[in-house]
Order: sequence, then C-alpha cells, then structure tokens
Amino acid sequence: MVPAARWLLVLAVAVGLVGAPVLVRAWPVEPSDASPVEVAEAVRASAGTGWSGEVRSQGSVEIPQSDATLDGVARLLGESSTLRVWWRSPEEYRVDRVRPSGETDLVRAGDVTLRWRYEGNRVTFTPVSTLRLPDDPDVVPLALARRMLAGADDDELTRLPDDRVAGRPAAGLRLAPADPRSTIDRVDLWADHASGLPLRVEVYADDEAAPALASEVTDLDLRRPTARETALDLGDGLEYGRGVGLGGPGRAGGITPPERLAGLPRREESRESGLGVYGRGPTALAALPLRDSVARGLRDQLRQVRATRDTGSRLAVAFGPLSVVLARIGDRAYLLVGTVTLPTVDRAADELEEAA
Repeated sequence: MVPAARWLLVLAVAVGLVGAPVLVRAWPVEPSDASPVEVAEAVRASAGTGWSGEVRSQGSVEIPQSDATLDGVARLLGESSTLRVWWRSPEEYRVDRVRPSGETDLVRAGDVTLRWRYEGNRVTFTPVSTLRLPDDPDVVPLALARRMLAGADDDELTRLPDDRVAGRPAAGLRLAPADPRSTIDRVDLWADHASGLPLRVEVYADDEAAPALASEVTDLDLRRPTARETALDLGDGLEYGRGVGLGGPGRAGGITPPERLAGLPRREESRESGLGVYGRGPTALAALPLRDSVARGLRDQLRQVRATRDTGSRLAVAFGPLSVVLARIGDRAYLLVGTVTLPTVDRAADELEEAA
C-alpha cells in the first residue's frame, strides 16, 4: 500500500471511531406505544434489574464547600461526576466515583455500606439509614428516577418523544408535580424499552432552561454483575473506621416525629424506623436530629452564604431546588431539608418547636 493510501485508511478509521457514537445516537428510534403510566410502572419495576456501566452526572446548583455536612450534597448537585456502577439490586451494588486524583468506592451489602477512599487508603463501615443526605448512588438514573416517581399521580405524567440513550431505544416520560409546595418544576426521564431501566434523568427547578441535575448512563451492560464484581478487594495496609451518621434516633431531644409535618404525610418506611421523612417523590422533606459537632460545622458553612436568613436560633437558605433550615429545637439541633419551598420548611420547623 502506498503511503498516501495508508494515511487515507488511517483517517477513515479515525473518523469512523469518532463518529460511531454520533451515528448511534442519531439512529432512528421506533416509538413505544406505552402510556405514561405504563412507562412509570416499568421504571418502578426495574429496581431489581441487574446491570453495569458508566454514568455521568452534572449539577448546576452552587453550594459553598467546606469540611461540613453539606459537602457531599454540594459535590453531587454542583459538579460533574463520572461513576462506574455494578448493580445487582437496591440492597447490593457498587458505585465508584472516578477522578483524576483517584477514586472513592462505595459498596452496599445488605444493611451496611463500605466506603474506600483511595487518597486516604481508608475503609469506613456505616449502617444503612433511611435518614441521611444524598450520596453517589442516589444520582444513578435508576435510583434518581424511582425516587422522583415515588407517589406520583397519574395526571402528573405525560409522554416525551423517545430517544436513544447508551445505544438503546428509550421511552420518554415527564413528571410535572402538581403540588405548589414542590421546588421541582419537572423531571424528564428516558427508560429502556425492553427493561424499563432509566437511562437518563433531568431534574429542572423553577422553569430553568438547564437542569439542576442531569444523570445519564453512557455505557450499559444488562448482564447481572456477579457478587464478586460488587465486592471490594481489600488488601493489606488499610485503615478501618466506622461511620456514625448525622445524629441520634428520631426521638432525640424529646421530640417524637409527628404523623404530618407542614401538611406532608410521614412516609411508611420512616414511621417503621422512628425517623422523620415526609412527602413523596419531588415533594419531600426530612427532619434530621444532628450531633452538636455536626451542627456547629453546618452552621459555619451556612453563614458563608449571603442569602442565608439568620435569626440566631434558626438559619434558612435555598440552593436551587433544595431548601435548608438549621434550627435549635428542644435541646438538639435539627436539619430540615427537602425539595419543598422555604416557607414550607419554616412551617415544619415551627411545628417541631411546638412539639418539643
């Protein structure tokens, strides 16, 4: 082969490799005839679908970072992330956050999570809790879509045009919350035609043109991972610790979580565990009792934000679709946080003070 022909061949191969993903996305999708309710039901039923692949998420919410409670939330809602996922079930999975400086691996095995931080060479064991702040697995499209659709009414759902995501045809669905207390304007998602697995989720707040949070599967294998693939291969020389969570039990400070808070009903799983989680899907609120050390760090973090309202006993601020109130109630500090309006969270804090 003459040099010129050889270079033409190399150029053709290079163009083919670069253009292949574009061609896959542009390949026409035969529309699904599933109704909005049927798509939502397929998404809910996909929790046990085994799969692995890569997920990329992008948040546009600005939250100040420091060594305090909301740092994990700030990272999830305000940065781009690349996650490697091995998903066997909602109780057994592995999610690795990949960064240029290393990675952080999180494994759930039943009622315990293990987190390995590459930089510190440390493994932390933490009991699974209903009452916690969002973490990497929560932005995986499967978990995010199912959380948003929890309790959705049929008349809040409409179909969107189907699309091709991760090379697979996906049915489009929009959730537009009817509750005026929700800070979420709409949730758009696309679910795999065959399995119902959510492949892309976009969460919008206040009619913004860009999503506050977008998460998409970019590479997908629908084979169920083995237990070996979801396990951490722990070597020698690691440090081990135990995570202690944010605070104590739901009755901390003498307050029993009420059955309704700011007009929102208490969730069934929250009632069983003695914790305070209220509302549904895109209209959710949690009341978290905090240890004093955690509350001090969070108080310092919130006071860095100009928009924070500080009354001395209560700090209140909104970050995109997230409303946050830190209040002293009884003899404990409480963090009230959710995708509801700030007046709704203030009202919840007032009701907790009355119950103290």
